[in-house]
Amino acid sequence: MTRNDRRAAPPSPRQLHFCPRVLCGAGVLAELPGVLEPTNKYLLVTDEGISTAGLAKLVCDLIAARGIRHEVFDRVCVDPDVAIVEEAVAFAHETACTAVIGLGGGSSLDAAKAVATRLAWPNSLAEYGRGMEVPVPIAPLVAIPTTAGTGSEATRVAVITDREQNEKMAIRGDALLPQLAVLDPDLLTTLPPRVAAECGADALTHAIEACVSKQASAWTDMLALAAIRSIGEYLPRLVSDPADAEAAEEMLLAANFAGQALTHAGLGLVHSLGEPLGAFHHTSHGLSCALFLPVVMEYNLAAASPGYSRIAAALGENLEGMTIEGAATASVASVRRLFASVGLPASYREANIDFVLRSDMVDQVFPQYSTSCNPRHPKREDVVRLFESLDSNPA
Repeated sequence: MTRNDRRAAPPSPRQLHFCPRVLCGAGVLAELPGVLEPTNKYLLVTDEGISTAGLAKLVCDLIAARGIRHEVFDRVCVDPDVAIVEEAVAFAHETACTAVIGLGGGSSLDAAKAVATRLAWPNSLAEYGRGMEVPVPIAPLVAIPTTAGTGSEATRVAVITDREQNEKMAIRGDALLPQLAVLDPDLLTTLPPRVAAECGADALTHAIEACVSKQASAWTDMLALAAIRSIGEYLPRLVSDPADAEAAEEMLLAANFAGQALTHAGLGLVHSLGEPLGAFHHTSHGLSCALFLPVVMEYNLAAASPGYSRIAAALGENLEGMTIEGAATASVASVRRLFASVGLPASYREANIDFVLRSDMVDQVFPQYSTSCNPRHPKREDVVRLFESLDSNPA
């Protein structure tokens, strides 16, 4: 996925890694104060949009009513960088915070993981980005997603941007699994349709890449295919109506399942291509996934037809009379239709990206662990072609 992928592999399928406690369902946020440790002082790590929407105040009012001390840091940006994490850490030290609550999308949850790491250990984020495993324990950590995409509450990784190197780096370790995750669909009711669509593309990419990864197992297939089925059914509903409680809950679960699958199986070339695109062209992660997933699936077909045929079935394709190869091809068309149905672009032009391919973008693809998990190992000319294939709409 990022710089850390050069050294870090997902855990063995024989070792299963989970967030130990998950609250899920409409209204479960109200249970949060009763499960927090009252002797801790919590730093709520979030972004300005979450504060403006009133969600940060909602959480603060709930925990304040139980006498739980807290502070708010709401300066997290998209693709949080080292500087913003260190600013939050300094604020936590100044205000004597001892624990962290991440509230928001993947950026806020990843930033919260990084803050909890730095509160517990003196090593720099760059050291973790170079492959040092985050040791146990970090500061107590709670994750409350307000989007259904990254599944960060279920993963042992956080992605932080190194602006100096123009590169995203992953910090990893079992310590990054939150002690508690709160999946409350009521928090998704103000989600803008485009954000819901891009987050859904992220979750679907996690599930599909985990399903065809060289590290896939029966365990990860079960999780990934369940996520794919739910996303195919419920993403259009959530984009159409974020107040659809059933769709929101199913998408939160799908993102969580996909996060568990990628934790144990790794990812693939969509993420290897998407990270440099985001670093150099400042595209959102979900948008990068939406652009690259269909073309990478097409590229991988010959190497992973059985996996893609299962994906087609999970997406509801009628495969009667089809060969495995035909069913695999149908999976690509199914993903393209799904993305089109929720308004996601299929080219740089549609996405308003003034694309310029740099050689260092190509260079960043090959050292990544996600590339080694991809069912087909690319040559340099393959990577160039995949980047350039989005200059025009697919046929």
